[in-house]
Amino acid sequence: FAPAIDTCGATLGTVYYDAPYTIGTKSFRNWWGESRGFTGYSSIREGIIYSMNIVAVRVLMETVTPQLGVEYAQNMGITSLTKDDLGAALALGGITKGVSNLELTDAFAAIANGGIYTKPVFFTQILDHNGKVLLENEPETKRVLKDSTAFLLTDAMAQSMESSRMFASSGVSLNSTSAVANIPGMSNAGKSGTTTSNNDIWFVGFTPYYTAGIWSGCDDNQKISAIGSSTSYHKKIWKKIMTTIHEGLADTGFPVPSSVTTAQICRKSGKLAIPGVCEN
Repeated sequence: FAPAIDTCGATLGTVYYDAPYTIGTKSFRNWWGESRGFTGYSSIREGIIYSMNIVAVRVLMETVTPQLGVEYAQNMGITSLTKDDLGAALALGGITKGVSNLELTDAFAAIANGGIYTKPVFFTQILDHNGKVLLENEPETKRVLKDSTAFLLTDAMAQSMESSRMFASSGVSLNSTSAVANIPGMSNAGKSGTTTSNNDIWFVGFTPYYTAGIWSGCDDNQKISAIGSSTSYHKKIWKKIMTTIHEGLADTGFPVPSSVTTAQICRKSGKLAIPGVCEN
């Protein structure tokens, strides 16, 4: 989604058709399963809020290209990608070597920081017993996204942490995927992730102050469901940690950069709304 908005001309309102989708011999499905239906024309914003796999894959394959997607990920500190990852599954994290929590959290921190990537450091200074500085560790920084792109991604991920519903039908209720992690009284934005069959669960999110990432899984790659656990406890852990470290801090919100403009759009075409038509 980042390169689509940053360099490929897409907006949060750009739509992609959520329907059965096959590339070569690989068929993709949403997390709620084919039997429970598709949503038709859906926007990038909705794709983020509701974790819509088909939208993500179509954005990568029809707008971004896997090569550009890899370049953006690498520029944001992801070092584990290989030439074998240049396929549609890349959009859903279907990569050969996976990704470390450190690098994934740091990539989200670049979004939180208005598009400025900061290489992780584990200390900033070492002092002697007299307080004299022996070593200083100044982190490297670089711009990896436009400030407008960073804000738009933040805005959509903030909405994913608010309780909302796209639709409900027999056997499925399509709700925002990160509301369980929402910190009371503090602006926050984030994204959940789950690998096939619940072998791994992720949540990475941020506030105006801090970015944090939670991964949970088993060392021998057993399914989390096999040990009798739900797949939302990691979001509750994130919420508990972040709520504690934000005690006493004022909610400054996520400021809108001057590079961002707003417009009324048709939610099914993603284009400027036509009065008298798009209200319907």
